[in-house]
Amino acid sequence: MENQCLQLKEPILKTIVFYDIFDCPLTPFEIWSYCGIECSLADIVEALDDIRHLGQKSGFYFLQGREETVAVRLQNYNHANRKFKRALRVARLFKLIPWIRMIAVGNQMGANNLRDESDIDFFIITEPKRIWITRWFCAGIAKVLKLRPQPGKKRDTICLSFYITSENLDTRRLMLENKVCHDIYYVNWLANLVPIYDREGTYNAFMEANAWLAEYLPNWQRYHSGHMRDVGPGFSNFYRDVVDMLIGGADSIVKRIQLHIMPEALHRAMNIDTRTIVNDKILKLYINDRREEYRGRYLERLRML
Repeated sequence: MENQCLQLKEPILKTIVFYDIFDCPLTPFEIWSYCGIECSLADIVEALDDIRHLGQKSGFYFLQGREETVAVRLQNYNHANRKFKRALRVARLFKLIPWIRMIAVGNQMGANNLRDESDIDFFIITEPKRIWITRWFCAGIAKVLKLRPQPGKKRDTICLSFYITSENLDTRRLMLENKVCHDIYYVNWLANLVPIYDREGTYNAFMEANAWLAEYLPNWQRYHSGHMRDVGPGFSNFYRDVVDMLIGGADSIVKRIQLHIMPEALHRAMNIDTRTIVNDKILKLYINDRREEYRGRYLERLRML
């Protein structure tokens, strides 16, 4: 058992160090879920008591000297709860867009750890050949309701920067490459996705296509939405077929319009690497992709231990 604790020390510390970047202390269950070694929850609980560099308060574990992050996380839970309610209201409107197969909220929503001033990231899966018209209506609804992020105004707005089609569910190729450390941010982002609208089992199909996640997080389990964080089923297939017959064929038209009005910064960045991807199967429209920054901060903190 002592050898088991020694084997778990490094994965536990790495997990806590990564989440410390976001002022997010973790419960033993979360550490078990996000650590990179297969083990039992009981093994994690036993090993935690023997690891230096850690503190514990109110059921959360954190790096020594970072006790204040417990209060931050508890406060952020309230912010995340408010943002979930807003996300659900918006998703109920987006259900009117018949080509959406799944809506999930990302970043730290899964860990219920969002700052008051942060926006709400939507990850959307669409039907094939309908990604551009779906984005057109999503962005249009958000703009009419003044929910789009603006410079200096992100609080509780909806970020609509990531879409994929249901024929293109495996996202492993979107990870950053690095021989020293894998794309730890993307791995944890994927694990923390919370589906709030799931049509015809799309979330399970998405996770099956991304089963490689178990290579990095062998203990992680899929999210199961409760009724309080699920907007329920979509409209009938008849509704979808009628709307698609009327305007579905406009996908190529709205694609040309969106490419024409797309900001110059996105045009310059698109398809150079995995940060900004624009095609008929993926729209990943992040000008400021911070994954390299977070990975660098993570590796620097590990070196300081």
